Amino acid sequence: MVYRKRVHHPSPKNYQLDLFSPDDGYFEYSAVATNLTLTPRALWYFAAGRGAQEKTIAELKGEFALDVVPTNHYGANSAWLQLCVLAHNLMRSFQLHTTLAWPKPRSRKRTYSYRIASMKTLRFLFVNRAARLTRISGRNVLRFSSNPATETIYHRIAGRLAA
Repeated sequence: MVYRKRVHHPSPKNYQLDLFSPDDGYFEYSAVATNLTLTPRALWYFAAGRGAQEKTIAELKGEFALDVVPTNHYGANSAWLQLCVLAHNLMRSFQLHTTLAWPKPRSRKRTYSYRIASMKTLRFLFVNRAARLTRISGRNVLRFSSNPATETIYHRIAGRLAA
């Protein structure tokens, strides 16, 4: 199947080959080859939904340092890869079990079943919180500002982890 989409700008040089040379505007093309017995419209939605893994790969490379080769030793690099993937799976499982991930409505693209936050979002939600270190009665105390929404999330997570 070849999908032709009209765009209102010329394609960048060397972006793609010209399949046709019409004089009625600019077009971009996508091709999908498959052995599935789907209509062209259903096939297009199916192929468009398969790109969801690109977001996961980008998160692994950016937030979990999978784009780094830390040593010149095969065994150490293999362990690094496994630790990165394990950390990613642990954060996904944490969200699914603490009700941070909520079900996502189904669509034709059939992507993820749950809306899961990225590691960057979780880091700013839980770890990077503004606080002040004070000394009360000879002890150091970390004091956070009062934020009911954040307190609700923390109490919900603590309750789910205790269960």
